[in-house]
Amino acid sequence: MSATAVIDIAVYAAAITFGVFAILRWRKQGASIVAGLGLAIDRRPVLDVLAGIAITTAAMVGIFTVELGLGGIHATHAVFDSKAALIIGLFLAANALIDEITMRGMLVSGLSLVLGGRPFLAVLIGGILFGMTHMFFDGASWLSVIGNSLGGVIYGLAFVLTGRIWLGVGLHFAWNFVQGPILGFTVSGHALGSGLFRIIDLGPEWLTGTPYGPEGGVIGVAFRLVVIGLMLGWVRIAHRP
Repeated sequence: MSATAVIDIAVYAAAITFGVFAILRWRKQGASIVAGLGLAIDRRPVLDVLAGIAITTAAMVGIFTVELGLGGIHATHAVFDSKAALIIGLFLAANALIDEITMRGMLVSGLSLVLGGRPFLAVLIGGILFGMTHMFFDGASWLSVIGNSLGGVIYGLAFVLTGRIWLGVGLHFAWNFVQGPILGFTVSGHALGSGLFRIIDLGPEWLTGTPYGPEGGVIGVAFRLVVIGLMLGWVRIAHRP
């Protein structure tokens, strides 16, 4: 069994364990399990999903523009395969939904209860564990682990601040979908099709993340911080008490 598989199994098993603990606690207290997992749909979930998609789409286009402007990548137009993009997009949407339920709805909720009601500490720990599940992907580095951990923190904050997983689902889905099937970048060491562009990564690796993908470089990590700022702005506008 590969190191990636071992870590994935361990992290997701931990997430499910903490989730079961949280569910049992909620049931004992008479609280809503659906709400606890962030699955309630009483706060305009469609708007949250669309906002998340818009935020990470803008961030990924920004990464593409900056890397192109700095000479870190060379991009030529490619033949866009809409059917392949749709199929991969459906897979990425399902993956984002499953990850947000397990890694945020279950793991962050359970950790927060175990830590005595410290949700932001739970978000930090959950983000690190999420980053660890990517650490043995092709081309991974210490910088890519930081980038993926920041991604986990972003989705965790979206969950804690809204009480729902929907904003995180939009953020998570579009980050991967626009990065790979649309723009043509490698996604966490995986080639997901050519997209609109055929991208040749010229490096250096610490800047662009080659061969792992943008989230493994300084530019990608910097745009993770941009995503946090935009997400906090949306939460402030759409989720005022």
